[in-house]
Amino acid sequence: MKIDDNLSLVFDVGACKGFHTPISRAVFEANFKIISATKASLFYGNSSAVVNVSPVIAALTLKDEGKKIADSSGEDGDGGADAIIAEIKRLTLIMVSGANGWDMLPVDAAIQSGAMDAEEWQEALSELVFFTASYALARKADRPRAANGVCAITGLDTTSLSAEEFMASLPISKKPETTGSKAGSSVPV
Repeated sequence: MKIDDNLSLVFDVGACKGFHTPISRAVFEANFKIISATKASLFYGNSSAVVNVSPVIAALTLKDEGKKIADSSGEDGDGGADAIIAEIKRLTLIMVSGANGWDMLPVDAAIQSGAMDAEEWQEALSELVFFTASYALARKADRPRAANGVCAITGLDTTSLSAEEFMASLPISKKPETTGSKAGSSVPV
């Protein structure tokens, strides 16, 4: 696996493919407190919990840590959790297979179209938060190892392709066509 500065994640979400670009350094610097608190909470304890539970609860943990940050500063709100989630969503595209190939949709459009449901997105979001907390806090030299570790746990994969290049690399599915040889039989093309 080659990991470079153009690292993006690809993953399955329902019957679709997801493509996610990690948050920028500027976004990390503006939100380092909540990201580091989330990582500390997720990675505290035994390694079995990190592997089995943390990728599932990462988005909820981010929200919980944001609330703690807001409460400790005497503010109402989410401590920035919603802003990070919105940024992760903005940086994620959903690729939906159609009759003429693949279409690239924003997350909300993919949900509204029925290509995936909200629960499938929440599961993917949690894995993306888990990745973000691990990868963004790693030193530059350690990011390939951090990415490999998270990908091994979550089933995410990395690519240095752009979204358009990745989408072009996906196979175009063809639906079986019916032949005239036998009623009801179909032969894949």
